[in-house]
Amino acid sequence: MKRVPLAEATPGMILAKPVASLAGQLIVPSGRSLDVSLIASLLDLGLTSVHVENCPGEEGEPVKSVTELEQALDHRFRRVADDPDLARMRETIRRHLRALHRTTA
Repeated sequence: MKRVPLAEATPGMILAKPVASLAGQLIVPSGRSLDVSLIASLLDLGLTSVHVENCPGEEGEPVKSVTELEQALDHRFRRVADDPDLARMRETIRRHLRALHRTTA
């Protein structure tokens, strides 16, 4: 399961969790396949993201821990470690990875 911003959702993705209004009323049940009109309707309602089953292209890919993702990030920035602007960028990405991990855990 993955939380996907509606702006990045694509037709064919399957809802892993039901979509409910702020009042708790069911809007779309889990298991429903997204299509263009449903994505547009959810955006019109002001929703920003949905939880979907494995996204296309993710099947068979191992799930990496935050530690593994941070190590890969450090490896990618190893040649520019002394650049203060790029160091800030790396730390921003690190915070984003940690935040994403908390929402999907």
